[in-house]
Amino acid sequence: MSRYTAQINDSLPRLGIDLGYSNAQKSCGIAHGGLETAFSCEFGAAIDYTAQLIQAHGPHIIILEAVLSTYHNAAGNPEIRGTFEKGRGWYHGPGVTTFAAALRFLEALDQRIPASAPLPLIEGFLSYKTSRTQHQDDAQRLIDEFAHAERFHAATGSEPIHRQISGIPEIRRYNAPSTHN
Repeated sequence: MSRYTAQINDSLPRLGIDLGYSNAQKSCGIAHGGLETAFSCEFGAAIDYTAQLIQAHGPHIIILEAVLSTYHNAAGNPEIRGTFEKGRGWYHGPGVTTFAAALRFLEALDQRIPASAPLPLIEGFLSYKTSRTQHQDDAQRLIDEFAHAERFHAATGSEPIHRQISGIPEIRRYNAPSTHN
């Protein structure tokens, strides 16, 4: 059985994680319904917190602001997964960092929690922001705006980033790109 699944159980509580990847900065944000206030933390602390939360309170829908699937064209080259990420592709710029962070996060989390029902994953897509925001605020948006975020599916032929993910996680975009260039 896979540790993670693209199948969403809406009865589960939600955990929003704005995933960063720094060795010394508080580059991650955490928010969920059981928290009075979202907070920022270092990458390792985000893994620890998530593992402890799941061990103490059971499975959550994990909304990870990070790349959770990839797409490669017929020539084997990386390509965007759909028009929703045009100009913000998963394989260049900040997308590469979130891809690496998500791989490590999911692997480390898998090792820290006991076998259980698969944990549902959704990719939160917070690109196209008009100004700089705080990690904890982004994590809170993943929770607060979850029901209203635009929903996308990765292109046919996309693959999950980790062998422990069953299916291709849905992508929810929280900011539409500007129509002004």
